[in-house]
Order: sequence, then C-alpha cells, then structure tokens
Amino acid sequence: MNKTIKLILISSFLFFYGCSTTTWIVENQEEVDRGNYKLLDSKLFLQKTGSITPELPVAQFRLLSANTFEYAQRVKTDRYIQKYRPRFGYVVLGIGASALGGYTALKFTDDNKQGQKIALLGASSALLGISFLNMKPIGDPKPTGETKLLRKTGEYVDTDTLNATVSSEQIAAYTIKFGDRVLVNNATSRITNNSLSINFLEDLNPDVFPGNEDIAIDLEVVFNDSLYSYNVPIKSIFEPFVVVKSQVTALRNKPGISSSNVLTDLAQGSQLKLVEDEGDWIKVLYGISENWVSASDIDIIWRPSQFSRELSVVAIPNVPFGSVDVERDIPNLAEDDRRKWGFLIANQGYSGNLAEKAYAHRDGELIEKYLNTALGVVPTQTIKFQDISGSQTARNGFNRLVSRVNSREIDLIVYFNGYAEIDPQTDKVYFLGTSTDSLASRIDLNSFFDGFANLPVQKLSIIADLDFVNSSPNKDALALLAATITNHVPNSNVVFSSNTDQRSYLYAEPNGVQKRHSIFSYFFADAVKKGNTSWADIKNYLDRNVSFTSRSIFNSAQDIRFFGSDSLSLID
Repeated sequence: MNKTIKLILISSFLFFYGCSTTTWIVENQEEVDRGNYKLLDSKLFLQKTGSITPELPVAQFRLLSANTFEYAQRVKTDRYIQKYRPRFGYVVLGIGASALGGYTALKFTDDNKQGQKIALLGASSALLGISFLNMKPIGDPKPTGETKLLRKTGEYVDTDTLNATVSSEQIAAYTIKFGDRVLVNNATSRITNNSLSINFLEDLNPDVFPGNEDIAIDLEVVFNDSLYSYNVPIKSIFEPFVVVKSQVTALRNKPGISSSNVLTDLAQGSQLKLVEDEGDWIKVLYGISENWVSASDIDIIWRPSQFSRELSVVAIPNVPFGSVDVERDIPNLAEDDRRKWGFLIANQGYSGNLAEKAYAHRDGELIEKYLNTALGVVPTQTIKFQDISGSQTARNGFNRLVSRVNSREIDLIVYFNGYAEIDPQTDKVYFLGTSTDSLASRIDLNSFFDGFANLPVQKLSIIADLDFVNSSPNKDALALLAATITNHVPNSNVVFSSNTDQRSYLYAEPNGVQKRHSIFSYFFADAVKKGNTSWADIKNYLDRNVSFTSRSIFNSAQDIRFFGSDSLSLID
C-alpha cells in the first residue's frame, strides 16, 4: 500500500512540475565582433555646434575624429530554456496500463515462473515511464542572456565619431564673402580644447552691409584638406537700427502724416532700434514704446546687439508756435493796406521717395504772421495753401487769387516753401507737389510765375524757399525763371533760398539750437523783425546770415539768389 502511495505522489510531482531543457539557437550569421577589430584610418574634422545669434555672433565648431575600423563578422548563437509538462492523456493511459500489467504479474502468474513475473513488471514500469516522457512545451523558449560568437564569416568596416585626441597644435583657415566681395581672406584661428570659434564682430564692419534684411554672408572654413561652407544671414550677426538722415523727422504714435500724431521731432543722426519695416513707414523702439518714422527720412544700418545700449537720440520737443524767438513780439511796421495781398504755398507732407519737409507748415505760418502783423497785409487777403498735390491744385489756387483780385491793381507778396527739381533736359524749375505720382506732382514754375506777372500788380515780390532734390550746375536756370517776373513787372523782385546745386537747410544744430524753421525763412522773418523793410537791407541781412549759419552748422554752402529791384520796400 505504501509503495502505491509513493508511486502516486511521484507521478503527481512529475506531472505538475514537468522538466526543462536548454538549447543554442543561431541568431545571426554576420554578427559584428566589436572585440576583434583593426584600425584602418583616423581623420580629424570639424562639426558646427550651436546657432549664431546677435547676442552671440560666433560660429562655433567642435574638433572630432572619424576613426574607421575593420571588425570580424561571426556566427552568433543565443542560449534559450524551454519548460515541458507531461501530457495528461498519455499519463493516464500509462498509469492504467502499468497498473494492469502489475496486477496481472502479481495475481495471475505462477509463483514458480519468476521470469514471467519480472517481465510483466518490467513492461508495466516501462509503459509508465514512457507515458511521462511524452511531454508538451509550456510557453515560448526564454533567453538566458548567454551568447556565443562562433566561427568567422566575414569582415565589417565602420566609422566611429569620437572627440579628438591630438598632441600637436591644430589651425583652421577661414574666408568670409559678401556677394563678390571678399571681406576676410584666409584668416587663421587656433583650435583650443577641441573648439574653434570665429567671432564675426572682430572681422566684419557692419557699415559694409546695406539696410536689407534678406542678405547673408558666405563663410568658408578650411581644415585638414576639407572645405566647410555656410550661408549666414546678416540678421543673425547684427541687429537693424535706423539713423535719421534728414535734418529733422517727426516721431509719430501711428503711421501717416498728421499734426495730431507727432510725439516729438528727431534731429539728424538720431538712432533708434528698428522693430519692423512697413514700407513707407518704419516701426521703431523709442524708450519702451513702439512708434513710427517716415522711411524716406532714415537709413537702415546694422549694428551689434549691444549698440542698443549706446543709442544717440536727439529729441526736439514739439513746442507750440510762438515758442521760438522769431515767432514772438512781431512788430507792427505798417498799417493795414487793402492794396496788399499775400499768396502762400507750404508743402510739408511729402511721402514715398521724398522725406517730409520738416517745419514747412510752421515756416508758412511764420511768414503769414509777418505779412499780417508787420507788413500790413489784411488777413482776409492772405491766401494760403498747405500740401498742394500737383499742378491742378496749384492752378486752382491761382484761379482763386485771380477771382479774389478781380482785376484791381494790387501789391502782391508770394511765398513758396517745398521741394523743387531741375529738369536735366530743359533746365526748367519745377515746384513739387505732395502727390506720389512724379509726373502729376510737378508744377511748372515758369508757367506759375508767368501767371503772376500777368496780374494787375504794381509791386510783386516772390520769396522762394526751395529745397532742390537734384543738383544742377546750371545756375542760369534761376535767372531765367526770375526773368519771367522781372522782365514784365518793373517793380518786382525774386529771391531764392539757395543755388540749384545747394540745399535749403533747417536751422537745427545737433545737440544745440533748434529754431524749428528753415535757415532762409527764419532770417527773412528776423530781418523784418529787426526793422529791415527795404529789399536792399533784407538782401544784405540774408547774405550775411544764411550762408554763415549754413556753413557753421552743416559745413555746406547755402547762398541766396536775388533778382530784380532791391530798391523796393515791403511797407511803402
């Protein structure tokens, strides 16, 4: 009985526990044996790291080594373990057959025939054992992590990139180009601690580059017989700034020409950080606020990032009319005279390719005040226009004067302030309207002057504060223009603020006196304020002061041109 129990326990243990076996399986016929190698080649090279920014305008490279090795390829085998468990049906059949055979051997065999009994018992035991040997696998084979590399099957060549280890000094050469220009030619730099740095601020002059955001330089680095080429945008090296090129420009809180959006005026040379180019208007940073300046009044320049801490801004406070000395205490030199008329055109609001003509409106207001207060021109007989767009609006203005005069004999004072140009083909002088249409904006002053000469005038004085946008060496152009008046009106004269090859400057000293008028208009008014009413005295006063002031401030000539009679008086 005890033997039977032991047999059952052993059978149960074998059934539930089963057994396991291990086997080696070929995984790869061409496994690379990293422990069996031969160095074929080793070469140093540069790898660019990081990015170039205005805060760190440096091209950085890392010195690396490309090592080429030959490795042996072998057969790779991995060891796996597989668990097995006896099959239930076979075990039951084996136990039944074994029990039947044992029972037959013990009960039905003759005791005298021991060999027969032993044979039956042996067969029963064999059947029982065979039933346990017929096993089924449990799950998938599990790897043991053991690997063997067997026979060599080939070679494998691979290149590894590692930090370089050098015993001698390494030097790289570099060239910087901008278009067809070579800015830096074959300069050398040492590689220190496996690092090469090219500082663009040490090699580049930002004044070389035009104010265009879509430009770039070409960087070529030569090292160890290899050429490395890179295209580097200028805006990743420098930042854009603006510098005021006109004598004065208005800083506005929104784009567009209007007296209501002017925050202050900026003097020539003022520098501001550029925020955005919006075509005709440039958004700039003034302090911590974003404002606008006219694109035609500034140049875009490139500067290092730290330049923003060194900006030079000359702000001219936007003071009201009457704050400047020549605008105050205007004398009354003549009684109101109904024979006297004034006709004024002041163009300031230019756009497009022409900068706004600073203080032109203020100049016009100044001359108007002097006509009405000092020279006896009745305000209702003063016809003033601002920002006429072109020849048609000029003609409309002249027709208004004609209808108002209504064929009466008059004394007429005419004042022009704005840009002018000389036609290079005909040498005709054109006053420019504010229209962006270059043809429609041209006002033929010969025709305009001829119209004034044909009015019923007893005395005619034309004061022309013209700023020529194109230089012409032909000084006879002004003489021919003035002759349109002086040859037809005996008591007449014409005075121009400058020659045709000169500019009409503002009375604005950098970091100094700001008169907020053109030099010519300021000194004309100042001459009258000092009691000069004869044209001989006014001419002498202008001759002395206009040229001297222009040379003192701008180191440039500005010589007035006077034609006609200087014996006339503005008050008689």
